[in-house]
Amino acid sequence: MNEKVEVQIGSRRLTVEIEGLTPLEINGLADKVGERLREIQGANKGVADSSKLALLAALSFVAELEKERAAHRTTQSMIENKTDRLSRALRESLDAGATPEG
Repeated sequence: MNEKVEVQIGSRRLTVEIEGLTPLEINGLADKVGERLREIQGANKGVADSSKLALLAALSFVAELEKERAAHRTTQSMIENKTDRLSRALRESLDAGATPEG
């Protein structure tokens, strides 16, 4: 069972429960969200609606996540290609060494 944790993001206090995370990890995430929210507020001084700022912060995190996922897919593909090439080279080397003696 997960523990409920009270966090503060900006001027809002929330009680949250996130499966698989400790209270310390949840507080760390809340700190990151608060930091991103402050960055968004600084860059969008004309926006006073906190819900709009929160949505902009959420979009910022999702964009960052998608970039990381794309980079992960690229790296994974490169590893798979390299593994296939090494596997083929090893098979060819073993096949070449398995010629019958006569």
